[in-house]
Amino acid sequence: MKASTLLNVLDLQDDQNNIWLFTPSMWRILFPLETSNSLKISLQRHVKTGLLKKVKKGLYANERAKCCPPYDKLNALVPYLKPGEINYISQESQLSDLGVISQIPLTYLSLMTTGNSQTFETCYGTVQFTCTKRDLDVIFDNTSYSDFNQLLVANEYLALRDLRRSGRNWGLVLEQRGKDREQAI
Repeated sequence: MKASTLLNVLDLQDDQNNIWLFTPSMWRILFPLETSNSLKISLQRHVKTGLLKKVKKGLYANERAKCCPPYDKLNALVPYLKPGEINYISQESQLSDLGVISQIPLTYLSLMTTGNSQTFETCYGTVQFTCTKRDLDVIFDNTSYSDFNQLLVANEYLALRDLRRSGRNWGLVLEQRGKDREQAI
């Protein structure tokens, strides 16, 4: 595919469908006459020239798109990384946002998922999904939809329980509680 053809398709998807991330199945639909091999070679070439950005294997970004979020691209990746699963921001990421811990994970996003645990290293940072076996009622009773993140986010109670249950970084919570007690004195 020529660069001009790609740019026309990217601009059309941006303007009409607010799409800035593309999966292999999307490329097959957008360029049905391309063979798998020629499509792969074209995508590699357009990544080298900077028209596309390779987010991770099989996922490409059009960073020129008007609908491309200027910040928090990690949040926008979640539906593409774990489609069809219930995912919510929890553990260190949510506890940081709530001020429970002082560390601010800039290039790291921790989520709970009804799917399998998995970690994705992307060009924007790390997205870590931890499997939860919680009932959906418990999840929905303790999460809310964040317009900012465009994802479900855990309340403090659930985020703390998720962190403790997964056995990760509980020391961050204890450290912050100690600092808070010292400041109160």
